[in-house]
Amino acid sequence: MSLSRLALHISVGIYSCLLIIYPANFRREFGEEMIAVFEDMTKDAMRVRGIWGLVGVWHTVLYELWSTAGEQHLLAGSYYRFHKIKNRALQAVLSLIGLVGGLVWLKSGKH
Repeated sequence: MSLSRLALHISVGIYSCLLIIYPANFRREFGEEMIAVFEDMTKDAMRVRGIWGLVGVWHTVLYELWSTAGEQHLLAGSYYRFHKIKNRALQAVLSLIGLVGGLVWLKSGKH
């Protein structure tokens, strides 16, 4: 598997896991569509800008994820749950991004 396909595959997996911060009803209704849009965005960005395109997508998506998930929890009456898991999810994302970055660096052989 090429480095870019690996990064795309891992990114889609991480994004799919991050959808847990949305209320369950919202995930059931929109989750698959959100994953498909994310995958399309990352493919397009990587085709144009390579790995930096992927970084740009993550920058945009993480901001939107936190703000829209908070709004959806407010609408669902479960904001306390969102506040409780938001920091744990952010820690997990940063850890995974570091891990993926390390793997990409090692696989590139430029060390």
